[in-house]
Amino acid sequence: MRVIFQSDVKGVAKKGDIKEVKDGYARNFLIPKGLAVEATTGRERELNDRNRRLKEKADQEREQMRQLAQTLKDMRVAVRAKVGDQDRLFGAVTNADVADALRNLGHAVDRKKISMDPIKHLGEFRAVLHLHAGITTEITVQVEADS
Repeated sequence: MRVIFQSDVKGVAKKGDIKEVKDGYARNFLIPKGLAVEATTGRERELNDRNRRLKEKADQEREQMRQLAQTLKDMRVAVRAKVGDQDRLFGAVTNADVADALRNLGHAVDRKKISMDPIKHLGEFRAVLHLHAGITTEITVQVEADS
C-alpha cells in the first residue's frame, strides 16, 4: 500500500515522504496512529502543490536575503556606548546592539545571525552577518562615545 507520511517514523520515512509499505503495517499501525494516510492521486497532487509552494517561498526568501546582503555589504553602523577611563566601555557592545542599530537604519536582521566578539573599546570592528544558508556579508561597527 502506498502511504503519505504525516510525521517522521524513525527508520522508515520522514514527514511528506510517499512510500510503499506492507498493507498490515499501514492499516494496523501507521494509519490508526495518524502517522500516515493512504496515498490517493488527489492527496499526492496536493502534497506536490504544497511542496512546490514551499520551494517557491524558500527561493523568494533566499533572493531577498541575497539582495539584503548586497545592500549591507561594507556598510558602516554606528553604535553609541558609555565610556570610562582609557576609552573602555561600561559593559560591552554585543550582537544585540548591532541588530538594534541595523533596525534603526531600516534593516531587520536577527541578532542570532550576527557573528562577532563582544566589543569593549572604542573604534572600528568587523561583524559577519549570516543571513541565509551560504549568504554572508561583513559590516563595520563603529563604536562611539555616548555624551
